[in-house]
Amino acid sequence: MKQAKWFLIIAAIYLLGYLAHAFILQKTVYGDGIYYFSWIRSAIVDHDINFTNEYAHFGVSARGNKHPIGAPLFWLPWYAQAHAIIGKSGYELSYQLPVGLISVLAAISGLILLFRLLKFHFSSSASMLAVLSIAGATNLLFYSSIDTVNSHAISFFAATVFLSFLYSKNVSPFLTGCALGFCALVRPQDAILGILAIPRLFVIPAKAGIQFFLGILLAFFPQLLAWYALYGTPWTSPYLTGGESFTWWSPHFLNVLFSPTNGLFLWTPITILATLGFLFWKDARRSWFLALFAVEVAIVGSWSIWWQGASYSGRMLVSTLPVLAFGLSALYGKLISLGLRWKSILLAIIGPLTIINILLIIRFLLEA
Repeated sequence: MKQAKWFLIIAAIYLLGYLAHAFILQKTVYGDGIYYFSWIRSAIVDHDINFTNEYAHFGVSARGNKHPIGAPLFWLPWYAQAHAIIGKSGYELSYQLPVGLISVLAAISGLILLFRLLKFHFSSSASMLAVLSIAGATNLLFYSSIDTVNSHAISFFAATVFLSFLYSKNVSPFLTGCALGFCALVRPQDAILGILAIPRLFVIPAKAGIQFFLGILLAFFPQLLAWYALYGTPWTSPYLTGGESFTWWSPHFLNVLFSPTNGLFLWTPITILATLGFLFWKDARRSWFLALFAVEVAIVGSWSIWWQGASYSGRMLVSTLPVLAFGLSALYGKLISLGLRWKSILLAIIGPLTIINILLIIRFLLEA
């Protein structure tokens, strides 16, 4: 398989989808993106973190800003450069476009990194097929080419970087901790990715373990400062003080996976194949990967808004896609070993599920 060709195709689809949607709507900021965008607009244009005028402009109301600052910090240099060049109010499409574009590029970069990571464990063909599945047949396509001014494309990129660092022999525990801290900075829920580091923490020296946790704290520290500045305390998430809660004794675990509204397995069936694919991955890490996925689903299912608002498929599980890619690679590797050609897999599995995904995205947009 010519990997460069496939990545160019992915990039073209993502970029064309993004630009077409942006110019049709004449905006890239809406929904939760309003709150993420307000962080950078207020900081760069107003030089404060008072979002009153931003919320008034977009027609929303809120106390403070509960949405984490990881994605806004990721966008900030590009928005600042746009403001230096454009010098207008900060709301115009010319400001919104580069912000969304950075998310598109982050997702594409994450897919390239994911391929490089998978190649250390599986064949190039199986790895590429897994990446094509994640790129085309999952909700990453929606959140990396349509709803890009949001945290999900960045969370996918961050999770892939963390996995790449965690399973590299050349990356220090401190930088690996920083990568995990950045995952939490983008979406605090994704701190749970640290489950995958537990086996390594048992075998590394205590000094390295301390470096790992210092890296987490350093990367997540900006969020603590933001909470302190807005709410007077760095320790309590506004998600928990704003009327939302977790109900651990009556979780909607199955609803998160099978809800007709946006259940991950129902709307993104490639993830079922990914989960089953772990049966063919004879690696000690398999149990940890499956445990992580189960815990992520349980956390979402226990949340008071388990349906995740206006979500296309299970948007809060986008950061688990790099993990599920291992199951897909194992499955495709098994099929190839049984004599099935990669083109047959592409035409019989990935192609149809990608078409279904695109049709569901169109339906979702028309009903929004």
